[in-house]
Amino acid sequence: MAGFRKRGKKWEYSIRYKDLDGTPLRKTEGGFNLKSEAVQAAAEMEMKLKKGLILNPDITFLDYYDRWVEAYKAGKHDETTEKKYKTYHNKIEKYFGVTVKLRQISRSDWQKFINNQGETRARTTISAVNSHIRAMARSAVRDRIIDFNFTEDIELCGKESKPESLKYLEADDFRKLKKYVFENSSVDDIVCGMIATSIMTGARLSEVLGLTWKDIDFKNRTIDINKSWDHKYTKKFKKTKTPSSNRVIDVDSELLSMLEKLKKEQEEYFESIGYASLNNQIFLDKKLEPPTGKVTNAELRKIQKKLKISPEITFHGLRHTHASFLILKGIDINYISHRLGHANVSITMTVYSHLLKEHEKKEAKRTILALEAL
Repeated sequence: MAGFRKRGKKWEYSIRYKDLDGTPLRKTEGGFNLKSEAVQAAAEMEMKLKKGLILNPDITFLDYYDRWVEAYKAGKHDETTEKKYKTYHNKIEKYFGVTVKLRQISRSDWQKFINNQGETRARTTISAVNSHIRAMARSAVRDRIIDFNFTEDIELCGKESKPESLKYLEADDFRKLKKYVFENSSVDDIVCGMIATSIMTGARLSEVLGLTWKDIDFKNRTIDINKSWDHKYTKKFKKTKTPSSNRVIDVDSELLSMLEKLKKEQEEYFESIGYASLNNQIFLDKKLEPPTGKVTNAELRKIQKKLKISPEITFHGLRHTHASFLILKGIDINYISHRLGHANVSITMTVYSHLLKEHEKKEAKRTILALEAL
């Protein structure tokens, strides 16, 4: 229960509580112009205490991290993201141990940790770790456990990710793959249909697997991406990656014709075996199951080897191929961002910055030629 008192012209609150070890503690904060402001601040603080963020100034790094995850992160994301929290916990425990206090971590300590992780991991992975712990440290600053965010202005390191050229197909290989999958897409080769859908829409694997026949508007030539399929864990429908991933995109007649043909074949096959689909899921194999990511990527590799496509890409590379093709064709980046389901155009520009620079060079040459022709 919070207590309040006026000191001079300002109000302050005081909360008595115990940490998990039973140690009595007190949290006091003042400087409020009105008592109502102090009451509101105290209520917010008590809520944090109930969530498990016991604000002991001597709390360990590992303990604060776990409580922060429990209060602000746990249960709000898919299983893949939730597993990352355990991975980050293990990294902290292995390097810093279980007794080091959060307020003992200096910026140089964190830089040494980053350097250590960067010896064997990709730079993108290191950046993700630093961003995650930065959010935790920002919370610790607000909770007045630490005075500064020790992750700020850190020099990131790590191995370079695979070259961008390995993540998407060049135009000739794109055409070869497109021709093959459209010709071979059928109930007997459902992965070809999945590949065709991805390269023509930029949809993620989970989004493609999450499509049902109700999502295909043959009349208006659109596909509604409003859910995804968890092919790793639950084997059930789930929300899309982010709210912005929910989108309706225009598609061409060739893709719709392929899907229409597949729908007819599927209906005939279901009728022949006496099966009634409960959710109208489009991409089911002959065992009436959506292919797993492992199976899908294995089939994609076989196709690429058959077509002598090198370097090979994964299924996610189809999404990059779709975006890259549109960028190099001069399609507006804002539309591409919407089509991919990015939260904002800055994400698209960051992911495809290398291609945008190439496009900018081509536009610069066109600009000069136009000016010289005046």
